[in-house]
Amino acid sequence: MFDVNALTVKDSCILDKKILDLSAGGVSADVIIQKLVADGKDVTLAHERVNALFSSRFLLMEGDKPVKAGLPVKSGYATFMVNVSQKCNLTCSYCYVNKGSFDYAEEPDSLLPADKGRELVEKVFEKFPDFDTYAFHFYGGEPLINFDAIKNIVIAAKAKIKAVEFHITTNGTLLGRHVADFMDSHRFTVYLSIDGNEKSHDEVRAYVNGRGSYRDIEDNLKYLRTKAGVFLIGSSVVRKGFTLKEAIGHLDNMGVHQYKAERVRLTEGDALGVEGEEYDTYISDLEDLADHYIESLTALQRPKDYRLSARIVQLLTKTRRSYFCPAGERMFGISGNGEIYPCALHVGRAQSKLGDIWNGVAGSAQKGFLRKFSMENRKECATCWTRHLCGGGCSAMVDRFNKDDCTALRAESETAIAVYNHFDGDDSHKLYGLVSQKIVEWIEDGGEGGNTAAME
Repeated sequence: MFDVNALTVKDSCILDKKILDLSAGGVSADVIIQKLVADGKDVTLAHERVNALFSSRFLLMEGDKPVKAGLPVKSGYATFMVNVSQKCNLTCSYCYVNKGSFDYAEEPDSLLPADKGRELVEKVFEKFPDFDTYAFHFYGGEPLINFDAIKNIVIAAKAKIKAVEFHITTNGTLLGRHVADFMDSHRFTVYLSIDGNEKSHDEVRAYVNGRGSYRDIEDNLKYLRTKAGVFLIGSSVVRKGFTLKEAIGHLDNMGVHQYKAERVRLTEGDALGVEGEEYDTYISDLEDLADHYIESLTALQRPKDYRLSARIVQLLTKTRRSYFCPAGERMFGISGNGEIYPCALHVGRAQSKLGDIWNGVAGSAQKGFLRKFSMENRKECATCWTRHLCGGGCSAMVDRFNKDDCTALRAESETAIAVYNHFDGDDSHKLYGLVSQKIVEWIEDGGEGGNTAAME
């Protein structure tokens, strides 16, 4: 059983459904038990299950109100997704951001001028002065087309900001040794896109001249994997003829620290779309991820797949979401011409523009965006049981396609609940391994006064 508001999970039995059905309309506990006994149910079991439902607040006394799980503590961590390049050297057939041009009515400036890197950092720090940690996530197009701008931003940010992190989403084709060395020295998180084996990848991810990109990426990966300062995350796009299970299998053998594979986001009826039986397989593969999480956490290892981690931690900490992600609040996309959007996937969409780096964010635009994409203000979320776990879906997908993949979001929530419920009880501390295994070690060593070295 799952309490939509409190995010409480409880083991159930067949009798519980009967009790909950009987309780509809405010029937008293005594009447429920009388009806169960009249229906041939054991009186002791009936009392036991009714009392259990009341104690766990799946049933409420007259006058009681449902309690909502708390909202997360406000974080001082902010991500700035900088489109240093709005062009790409690949022609991926499923690209929904127009090869980096996104949704501009006219072709945008292709590159952020390299000599503007320092100014961008200064303006970000000036217009967003109240964060504790600033993460710069380089995005495109293919951001490494403009490596000089990346270097300038990194150097300026480290000189200006005390707590700063660097991330990049890249197709991996331009990850030469000098780039890998730079990322290593500045401790980059690298999100690298690769779609299965050479044949599967090259079918959809080719250069402008038609040549496949797989071998170049694999060559670059060999060196990048030797860099201890790089945290490597593999990413794949599931499409027609390429299942989630296959994608995860390839990513698992790539030597990455973590990975994630998701269904292609295309308009309905597209040739590469995952539909019909293939979509059913995709949902089934999502549900099968429970085994991966349970096996990893049981072995005191961090699961390589991370799509469910946030939801499992929500259940562990009883924390609900109002939004899918912090876009527009602690996440911002900055275009090559300095415009500010809620994230990089909104760039070029006039209705999503929040401001620019010279004037900052317009409060009315920001409030309007957050109001529009809050789960609490969307009619389709009002009766959905997973709303406080998923937060209403990705705002960029909703804005682009007028919906997110709600069936997949619900499957992810069900799988997260299954993983949480497996460990609930004496083994619940193992779930902290989603954050750090050192926390699990500390708890198993006795917590306070235990292994403080592990916690450090």
